Amino acid sequence: MNYAGTWSWPHAGRNLRRGVTMAKTMKGLAVSALVAVIMAFGHASPAKAAEGAASHYLPGAAGDILIAQPPKPGWLAGAMLWYQAGDVNRAVLQGRVNFSLDLDLFLAIPSATYTFEQSVLGGTYTVGIAVPFGYANLDSRLDFPILGVREASEDSFDLSDMVFTPVQLNWTVGSFSFKLAENIIAPTGGYDTSDYVNLGRNYWSFDTVAAVSWFHAKTGTGVDLAPGIMVNTENDKTDYKTGTEFHLDFTANQFLSESFAVGIKGYWYQQISGDSGSGAVLGDFKSEAFGIGPGFVWIPKSAGGGLTVLGKWIHDFHAKNRFDSDYFTLAAGWKF
Repeated sequence: MNYAGTWSWPHAGRNLRRGVTMAKTMKGLAVSALVAVIMAFGHASPAKAAEGAASHYLPGAAGDILIAQPPKPGWLAGAMLWYQAGDVNRAVLQGRVNFSLDLDLFLAIPSATYTFEQSVLGGTYTVGIAVPFGYANLDSRLDFPILGVREASEDSFDLSDMVFTPVQLNWTVGSFSFKLAENIIAPTGGYDTSDYVNLGRNYWSFDTVAAVSWFHAKTGTGVDLAPGIMVNTENDKTDYKTGTEFHLDFTANQFLSESFAVGIKGYWYQQISGDSGSGAVLGDFKSEAFGIGPGFVWIPKSAGGGLTVLGKWIHDFHAKNRFDSDYFTLAAGWKF
């Protein structure tokens, strides 16, 4: 996935000032940043459909603007701060059924991408990496008819699962840009079956992502769609295999000036195959969710177009067998 899209915006800003079609420039990190975010989400959540009522997919992580825009050759460094507050009625956590769960998650996601000057298949070729880490707190509550209320709380500060993007290809045709990428989320984060809160998920995920972006240079209006399919391996510590997941990130932005844009950001998530394995004690559940909210993009003129700052809030309006959450992100990227 790619926050990278955001970091490519410095070039977009310059295009606006020159009256040039944005499609001619691109974001070099969209792959890595987004990947990082995706991986990070595999962290600390208990399981409902999708183990822990969550997965390696991170809502809205595909990017904030011009998600498919090709990056300019060279290095792109970025960092994202992520906060999630959510709750779920029941979930399978470390092989045990838990009820009334409340999650607070804070993540820092540094990432880097490199875009090669040589074209591949007529497009721009980029590789990337993201290394998330953070803090999570999980509270659980169970009401017994006779024994009364029983509550528990646990927290953790640790590394989350790393994201690698071995290939990201971008193309531009007129006012449209296209992207195809493969993100690999590795089980490198902290994980222990004796803990209720883990920032790692102890399984691999392979996320194939496509994206299309449209930008009208004269009006400063842009629209993005980024669908993806994530395939997961089994967690060998819990014998739980999260089913295959479909996700769609979307954005619509309007520049109010050469350096500032506002818009809406959202996502749709649908698990297309059920969970399996002896650890899936709640059965063949499938998760689904939908969220949307406001966001902004700022390209400070004082930074010469090399810096991009982005923020958003996404509120879940529907969540089934998954944490019903609010997501807040603040990201920055620097092209050099």
